[in-house]
Amino acid sequence: MPTNEADESDADGPLEIRRRPVLGSVGAAGVASALGLSVGTGNVLAATQDGDWEAAAEERIEEHRTADLEVTVTDADGAELDGAEVNVEMQEHAYDFGTMIHAEFLTEGTEWGGPMTAPDGSEYGEDDQEQYAETVEDLFNMVVLENLHKWGQWEDNQEIADNAVDWAVDREMDIRGHVGLWGNIDAHAIPADVVEAMGVEWEAGGAENPEHDPEYIVERSMDHIEDIISHYGDDITEWEIKNEVLHEPEMIRAVEGDGVDDESVDHLEAEILGDWYEKGQEVADEYDVDIAVNDYNTLEGGYQDEQDEYERQIDYLVNERDIDLDGIGFQTHFAAGETLEPDEIIDNLEQFEDYGAGFRATEFDTFQEWDEEWEGPEEQGEYLHTFLKTWFSHPNTDSFLIWGHWDGVHWGPDMGFDPDGVLFDHDWNPKPAYDYYTDLVFDDWWTEEVGETDGGTYATTGFKGEYEITASYDGAEATTTATLSDGGDTVELEIDADGDGSEPADDSVDEPGDSDDDTGASDADDDGDGIPGLGVVSSLAALSGLAGYALSRSADDES
Repeated sequence: MPTNEADESDADGPLEIRRRPVLGSVGAAGVASALGLSVGTGNVLAATQDGDWEAAAEERIEEHRTADLEVTVTDADGAELDGAEVNVEMQEHAYDFGTMIHAEFLTEGTEWGGPMTAPDGSEYGEDDQEQYAETVEDLFNMVVLENLHKWGQWEDNQEIADNAVDWAVDREMDIRGHVGLWGNIDAHAIPADVVEAMGVEWEAGGAENPEHDPEYIVERSMDHIEDIISHYGDDITEWEIKNEVLHEPEMIRAVEGDGVDDESVDHLEAEILGDWYEKGQEVADEYDVDIAVNDYNTLEGGYQDEQDEYERQIDYLVNERDIDLDGIGFQTHFAAGETLEPDEIIDNLEQFEDYGAGFRATEFDTFQEWDEEWEGPEEQGEYLHTFLKTWFSHPNTDSFLIWGHWDGVHWGPDMGFDPDGVLFDHDWNPKPAYDYYTDLVFDDWWTEEVGETDGGTYATTGFKGEYEITASYDGAEATTTATLSDGGDTVELEIDADGDGSEPADDSVDEPGDSDDDTGASDADDDGDGIPGLGVVSSLAALSGLAGYALSRSADDES
C-alpha cells in the first residue's frame, strides 16, 4: 500500500480554520460564453502547447468560472454611501466536486450487515464512520453511490440506498444516479431472473435455470428504468441510463442476438440501446433530471480506438435516435502509464464537443496497482493538480468526482490489490493529493473579499456559486445572499443611518422566486436558483486530523 509522504510536521499541534482571500484585483471582462455547449478551446490551446499550461488554464478559468459582482450600498433615504465596508464571503461552489460513497458504511457503519474490515483484518469503528461522514460533507458537494443503485443490488438493498440519498439531500448535495442499467453479471448489477433470461447460469447470484428470453429482458429493464428514476424524482440530478456500453455488451447481445456471446451484434448502435435511452429520457424529463453515458478508457492516454468507439455510440444516440444527452461521463481512472499532458486533455475532449452535452469526470483516481506504478503519493497528488486544474478550465466540464477518497472505501481489494483512495490513508492521514485538492477547490477557486464602496458601489469578481454579502457603515450593517452565475449579479444593500439594517428600498420588488432574507437587502438580479454546494464554512473545524490549506497552526502561516 502506498505510504503517506505528506510532511510529518502536519500531524501534530492544534488546528484552526483558515481561509485566504482570492481573486484580489482580478477584473474579468465578463463571461464570454455559456458553460457546457460546444465552446471551442482553440484560442488558448496554442498557449498550452507552447509550454505554460498553467497560465493558459488560469486564463480559461477566469473566463468561464468567474463572474462580476457589484454591490450598491445606500442609506434609508436611498443616498449612496461612500466608504461603506463590504464583506463578500463565498458559501458554496456552483461547480460539482464529488466523491463515491459506501451507502451502508456512511449511514449504518457496516458492510453487508457486519463490520467493515481493512485488508489486515482490523475492523473500522464508529470513529471511522464519523470521520467518513464528516469528510464527505466537508470536502464535496456531490456524491454517487458505489454499488447500491446498480439494478440487482438496489432491488435487494433499497432501504439502505434510500437512506444514503436522504442523507445527501438533507445536506443539499447533488447526487448522480449510477446506474440505470449495467451489463456486469458478476458485480450483482443484474437481478438473477434477468440473468436467467439472458441464458446465463450464475450460481453465485441464484441464476440456476437459464432460458434465453429477450422479451423478458426488455420488459424488466424498461420497467426498472422507469421505477428507479421515478422513485427518486429530482432528488437525483442525473442518471447514467446504460453504463459501460463499450465494455459490457452482454445484455444488449442477449436482446438483439442469439445470446451473450453473439459478437455479430453491434452493441454501440443497437436498437435496444436507443430504446433504453428514449425510455430514460421520457421519465427523466418528468422530473427535470439529466441523463448521461459513462465509460472508461474514454479519455485516458493510449486508448484512441476506444475513444472513437465511444464517440460512435454517442453519435448514434444523439444524431440517429435524437436523444437529448445531458452528460458525457469520462471515468478517468489513471494508471501511471495512462496520464495525459494538459494540452492532450484539451485535445481529447475536443472530440466530444459537438454533442451538446456537459462533460463529467465521474470516477477519478490514480490507482497504483497496474503494469506501470506511480513513484508514490506525491506524484499522484501532482497529477491530480494537473488534471483537475485543466479539467476545471474547460468550459464544457461541470463536475469532477473522485472514486473513493479514503483507503477504507476503495475498489482495489475487489480486484485483489491494496486500496489506494485518493485523499486519505486508512488512519485518516491526508495524502499529498489532499493538499493539492483543497488548495485548488477551497483556496485558489474560493472567493473572500473585503473592500469599500466608491461612490456607493463596490465591484469585484468571484467564482460562481453562493455568497453571503455584508455591508457595514457607521456601526450599522446589513446582510444578504446572492448567487453568482453567468452574467454576474448586482446586489443592493440598505443601511439605516440610526444603526440598524433597514428594509429593502421602497422601489425594490420581490419577483416570484426571489429570496427574502429580511436583512435590509435586495438582490437586483437574483433568479432564485439556489445551487447545492459545499458546506465547508462551519464544518471544516470538525476534521481534527486533517492537514491542508484551510487548517493551519497559527495566524502566522497566512501568506
